[in-house]
Amino acid sequence: MDEEHPGNRRIDRIREPSYLEAIDSKSLEDVRALRDECMAEREYLSLLRRLVQGRAEILKAELASRGSDDHRPLVDRLSEILASDEPATSRGEAMHVSLPEEEMLLARRRIERLVADAGISDPTELDDPKLEEAIDLLAGEEREVSAQRTDVLRVLDALQDELKRRYKEDPSLALS
Repeated sequence: MDEEHPGNRRIDRIREPSYLEAIDSKSLEDVRALRDECMAEREYLSLLRRLVQGRAEILKAELASRGSDDHRPLVDRLSEILASDEPATSRGEAMHVSLPEEEMLLARRRIERLVADAGISDPTELDDPKLEEAIDLLAGEEREVSAQRTDVLRVLDALQDELKRRYKEDPSLALS
């Protein structure tokens, strides 16, 4: 992935309409390679979205605590803040739990840049309006990442459908 040169980024290739062009005439290996590329991008975007959501939850908790009786330091509340009460959503697919270290670093760097740009490295130092502004910034980032992930899932579904069609026509292909 190339964060510095957007035209070279995997997400840009996947979102390009030509990515799925003539898919039915591509070799099985090529379709699988495209599918694998989409799956890698989905995993990257899922990690990125989780990182953004975690930061947003921390900021929301800091803002909420300012009007409460809970005066514990933010660091003491982190495990409670980041523990989700909501069930994880699933598309019924096997969960991939690892990403290459390079992609994990890219996701972390993107979040660090966002945090630095918003001045939210220490949310306890921000006044309420600045904290709300930072929460809005993270919400916007989450929307963008979610939109990208939706696009990737649409392409991934098309690739999976093409593979299923081929496997249905010739079940032996599933073993190759």
